[in-house]
Amino acid sequence: MRRSSLRSAVKPLRVGSMSILLSPHALLVGSLLTLVIVLLLIFSLTQGELPLSLREIYEQLTHAQAAISLSQTIFWQMRLPRSVVAIIAGGVLGAAGAVMQSTTRNGLADPSLLGIKEAACLVVWIELLFFPTLSPLWRPISAMIAGLLVTGIVMLLARGTASSRFILIGIGISWGLNALLGVILTTLDPKQAQQLMLWMAGSLQHATLDTAQLMLLIALPIFAILLYSCRASTILQLGDATATSLGVNPRPTNRLRVISAVILTALTVSTVGSVGFIGLMAPHLTRRIISGGQSYLLCGSALVGALLVLLADCVGRLAFAPTQLPAGIIVALLGGPFLFILLWKRATHR
Repeated sequence: MRRSSLRSAVKPLRVGSMSILLSPHALLVGSLLTLVIVLLLIFSLTQGELPLSLREIYEQLTHAQAAISLSQTIFWQMRLPRSVVAIIAGGVLGAAGAVMQSTTRNGLADPSLLGIKEAACLVVWIELLFFPTLSPLWRPISAMIAGLLVTGIVMLLARGTASSRFILIGIGISWGLNALLGVILTTLDPKQAQQLMLWMAGSLQHATLDTAQLMLLIALPIFAILLYSCRASTILQLGDATATSLGVNPRPTNRLRVISAVILTALTVSTVGSVGFIGLMAPHLTRRIISGGQSYLLCGSALVGALLVLLADCVGRLAFAPTQLPAGIIVALLGGPFLFILLWKRATHR
């Protein structure tokens, strides 16, 4: 009882005429997660076939070395972009999963289960195969349009987002699109098919700093919108009738949050490929360590997701050296049993 009361305790912080409720426990856990991510980032930057010392990392960051060296190439073109993109992608997927689960009020909701991932992959594949000279900047835009289109179809058929039909119809459409992707793979020559499969597996080998900048440019405003909507989303957890009586309109709030989650998911798929289960695992793990409203769940899920993808990339890059496994495969190895445990707990608690 005492531990739960400490976890749920909040303290008001007044800034002029504004008042913000802060949870010391959530801030402490968030700080620890951030510290672990930073330490894992340092480990990722220093470890590999050519180990780099902390001094070399510092010199690279301060541009102390004027001449181009092998360590400089490895740091700026391989390890730093890969690690930064892993953190951004994990944070984006974790936040999107938290939004989808709270909006649909279904703990099994995952953006990758609604056809968003497959729709984005289909559009990117078409661009890679038929428009190879097209600028990579078009991939996120086309993937977002495809994801929004599929989500709109699912919402139209399910007549909302709060029913189980929303998840079931999304799963059906995702399987249909997945079958279409399989047809495309079987018609390609083996070399092209291998390249597309490697990309779809969630590989971070081709990550660049330009990719990281593009992801941040799109993700930060969407994340700010989601943070702004967290207060209304917390009220919606009390039920639509109660929320309406408190002045919160459920339909536009839910639509805004779902569209934002779709954009974040499509952005990640179009830049780093398919990394599944992060949107499913991160919110559940966050609820285990952080209690509070939707803002704490959103930020906590982003941190947990970033940690999971960065850890998966480190494992896939170092544990099987010289062979490198895509981060998406490592995450899938964890996500499969995690989903089974969730389903088993739901069955036993009925």
